Amino acid sequence: MPLVTDLIGLGMPPQHAVQICDGVQPSIVNATAAGVRTKQAINNVNDTTPTAAELTTSFGAPATVGSGFVGIVKDNDADTNCFVVVSNGTSFFYLKFTKAT
Repeated sequence: MPLVTDLIGLGMPPQHAVQICDGVQPSIVNATAAGVRTKQAINNVNDTTPTAAELTTSFGAPATVGSGFVGIVKDNDADTNCFVVVSNGTSFFYLKFTKAT
């Protein structure tokens, strides 16, 4: 039987605590309202300034993904443009990555 650690013992408030396993069983990660969530979307977005509508198509509405959401947009499934996107629960914000050469 795997060892189970209760995150309350690590100083996390009880309302945000989950249980994690030591690798015998797959780990389960549950994001909390204040936690970070990640997702990669492949979508054709504007090459320099993706619009709120394009990011909503990529991930869903900012209110749906919630505050603390962090996602990556791989533009048109190509090897050219990539954006990191965050939500504050009301709006999306993004930064364009620079491709290494």
